[in-house]
Amino acid sequence: MVRSDCDGSRRGVRILSTLPFFAAALVTIPLLVACEPERLPPSDPDLRAELAIPDDTPIHRVDLGGASSETSVIPRFLEVHPGDLVQFVVLDNRVHLVRFPEKGLGPTNLAFLRETSQDRPPPLVERGARLVLSFGGAPLGVYTFIVEGYGAPMRGEIRVVVP
Repeated sequence: MVRSDCDGSRRGVRILSTLPFFAAALVTIPLLVACEPERLPPSDPDLRAELAIPDDTPIHRVDLGGASSETSVIPRFLEVHPGDLVQFVVLDNRVHLVRFPEKGLGPTNLAFLRETSQDRPPPLVERGARLVLSFGGAPLGVYTFIVEGYGAPMRGEIRVVVP
């Protein structure tokens, strides 16, 4: 079927000829997503070897960096399980401070960070510097953090959930 506009052009032919491609894509893409293999826990082989971390302990990574006066925190929101590790890694040459404001934590979450001496981490002062936090035995809930150093502070969350 050929459709034409009032001016006699044949633009409709081009649209109809691409329909089979789009139909095939609509069927194929969901199949590819459904067949995606199960994702392995996050890892960092160098950190694992350096700290003798067991192979079955997931290591999540948060990259800290930025350009000009903006701080970058990627990802800003993480979902982890009790026992997981989270490492903050500096990608630029600026100082970054990760802190957990008391108002962003419930009393049990704050107590956990204090008991494990993770409530006041030291500043990260050079490219490649890492802060590794352990959520072994962590109570479920939200752990709000702020990254300061230059520009406006960036807020993020680590959410500890049931596995």
